[in-house]
Amino acid sequence: MSDFDERNWDLLLDKAINDTLSESEALELNRILKSDSKRVDDYIRYVDMHASLYQEPLLAVAGETDNLIDYETLKSETTKRDNIRFWKTFAVVASVAALVAFSLNVWRVLPDSGSFGVAQGDFIGIVTSLKAEEAPSEHYVGKGVQRGLFRLDSGKAQIRLDNGVKLSMRGPVEFDVFGLDHITLVTGRVTANVPPQAIGFRIDTPDMEVVDLGTEFALKVDKSGESRLHVLEGEVEARMKMGMDFENEPLVIAKDRLQELNENPTYLEVEYDPNSYAPSPVKDPLIRATGGQVRNLQESPRDLRHGRFKHDYLMVFPERRDFQLPEALPVNLKKPGTYRVMSESALKAYTETVSEKQKERERAVESSVVQGEIASGTRVNSYLVHFDATGKSDAMHRAKGRVRFENKILGVIINGQNLNESDALVGDADTVYESKLGRRTENDLIRISSDRQQVFMNFEVHGFIDQVRIIVEADPNRVQYADNAAR
Repeated sequence: MSDFDERNWDLLLDKAINDTLSESEALELNRILKSDSKRVDDYIRYVDMHASLYQEPLLAVAGETDNLIDYETLKSETTKRDNIRFWKTFAVVASVAALVAFSLNVWRVLPDSGSFGVAQGDFIGIVTSLKAEEAPSEHYVGKGVQRGLFRLDSGKAQIRLDNGVKLSMRGPVEFDVFGLDHITLVTGRVTANVPPQAIGFRIDTPDMEVVDLGTEFALKVDKSGESRLHVLEGEVEARMKMGMDFENEPLVIAKDRLQELNENPTYLEVEYDPNSYAPSPVKDPLIRATGGQVRNLQESPRDLRHGRFKHDYLMVFPERRDFQLPEALPVNLKKPGTYRVMSESALKAYTETVSEKQKERERAVESSVVQGEIASGTRVNSYLVHFDATGKSDAMHRAKGRVRFENKILGVIINGQNLNESDALVGDADTVYESKLGRRTENDLIRISSDRQQVFMNFEVHGFIDQVRIIVEADPNRVQYADNAAR
């Protein structure tokens, strides 16, 4: 099929995985799979690659990310052959409905992008934003959250638990973390945003209990231990631990049905005063989803030199926002595709030893490759992905994941020298960056989706750090940037 449209094929695969196939596109995908056995192999590999992003964290032992199982070796060769034989048979006989149902269900049965947590010792969450009013603070952006007491004396902070729950707080605040699904607010103000997979998340206070039923709600506890609740979205189940009449019985309170309550409980504030509560948790408006071992922060850490910001996650965070380039910016990768990033010597060995099938699946490139530049005057947002695994010396550690953006990816910078040179232009002015050329990607896999809105990363780090900079187009007419500091 010499006239085969590779770009359209990649787009169909991306849409099948992301549950966005139209009926006509599903028909086209089914037709291709029935008529071309090579595309069946592509389809299997693509589904397997995506599935591995979600299965792999579940196979990891706490603190041992170097032992993660690569998707290529996840199954025995016999199992692989059996699976491929099954899928080829399936693709030939499947109806359109069956094919679409399977493609979408493969994705749906995997955990949601917000539901992952690769255990790091006792860490069950991350500080994603911090606006401290007093320095120094024991907290910092990217700090792991453990079970036990969490206290913020002043300012504002935001935490993301590994089940996707986002907690925004305004100091002074003190709460006890019992686990992913339960905290106790001792005093202060917390607003919780709870995604569907974490329904049932519970916050106790000295005098009441609140259980999420799919919602965003705000709580505050004064110095005397008296609590107040406001439901921002969805509904909760709340009760006083010791109350008069109906107040100590569980009561479902829905934002859109407040007027249906016969009488409001004393702990409920129907009218919302944003200044008396913690602000709603914010999210990056350009990051649509993350998966695998990717964790996104709301702001850039202050020190990214080797050994200063260590995590077993791939940490992604914004640098410049809605920034107009004063000069052209060279980028290493600009075109959609799957790239194996290698040194010059490794590239030679790869070319001589790897199979032709492997060469078809991925394009091997030197880390110094430059595919183009982003023109001066372009408005962009820049993001950095940082991987500096904990507890490593010369050991090899792996992590993989994905980031899907709302806007188009204009380019990815992977080379150490290009990263250094672009720090001053699109880096965060308040962040200290590593200046050695060891900050790079090498023997790593990077895929830019055909719609140029998603990046897949499979990184290996050997004793130093891996970093890539992703440049995304800015759309100031559509995107509003929330800032915790302004709330």
